[in-house]
Amino acid sequence: MRYFDKILNFLLPLIIGIELLILVIGNNSPKEILLILQDVLKSPSNWILIILSMSIGYLSEVLRGIRWKILINPIGYKVKYIDLINSCAAGYMFNAVIPRSGELARCTMLNKVSSVPITYLFGHVLIERVIDLIILSFCVLICIGYKWNIIYSYFFEHIIISNFLKNLLIYVLIIFIFLSFFSLFIRKKIRSDNSIKWMIKYLEKIKAGALSIFNIKEKKMFVFYTLMIWFCYLFMTFICFWCFKSMHQFNIMDGLLIMTIGGIGMVIPTPGGMGSYHGAVFIGLHSLLDQSAEIATTFGFLVHGAQTTMIIIMGLIGFIMISVKKTYNLNKYERA
Repeated sequence: MRYFDKILNFLLPLIIGIELLILVIGNNSPKEILLILQDVLKSPSNWILIILSMSIGYLSEVLRGIRWKILINPIGYKVKYIDLINSCAAGYMFNAVIPRSGELARCTMLNKVSSVPITYLFGHVLIERVIDLIILSFCVLICIGYKWNIIYSYFFEHIIISNFLKNLLIYVLIIFIFLSFFSLFIRKKIRSDNSIKWMIKYLEKIKAGALSIFNIKEKKMFVFYTLMIWFCYLFMTFICFWCFKSMHQFNIMDGLLIMTIGGIGMVIPTPGGMGSYHGAVFIGLHSLLDQSAEIATTFGFLVHGAQTTMIIIMGLIGFIMISVKKTYNLNKYERA
């Protein structure tokens, strides 16, 4: 049963991502999209922009790792920055394969090289997600104000509202399925009194980890790192506008719009935002910023492909470094 659950956890998001990719490409010509992408990649200056975008994307992971230390300090554990950064990078890599698996993976890996309890670390991850949700919601409000007339007509006056509701229903159904599997897992855990005691014990530790945000001493630095992380998200998207001639006139607010819509797409549980990110960016560029369907689709593939490549490379490096250090620590312990 557990083996079946693991296969399902991998295949279901993958199938959803592939279906969304097919939906995004739709009636567009795959050949035309490929030609546009080839044309973009022919230019050496575009490669510089793409590599810069990837570097900024990795910088956001570095900043997230550094910020994590601020949350860990109040609970009394000493952790090295390099371990935090590598754990974050590896976590993103796991998310690119199985949605939401990276959150637990990064906590587990850091625990192996620092002895910080996983439950405390998971509490930190939860509070990080709450902060991300608050900032994303704030960005959504700004973007609604920025493109109010277009957004209003897009969602409330055009026939496409019916398609939107259909897609929304699909997403709700997907979330319901995931919650059903999660509740099944929880029910199995609470069948005995020992399981209930186990759950209470670990929930208390998760709560302590989450509430550590109120005990941090470096509050200004925490806010600074948080803002810098989101500025990285903004500029790693905005820089790629310069790879397309039709986007050279875009301003920073257009970058915020596409970053925000793309961020909403990443919330949908597909491997690394596959399909969901492409679809969200397509809506933003094609429907809100008047780009052709082929250009909008190609941009999504370019940005997502570049960032996914970075995530896999740096995540693999981080995973190897954590694994090597874990092995070294075990050998050192055995010799002692």
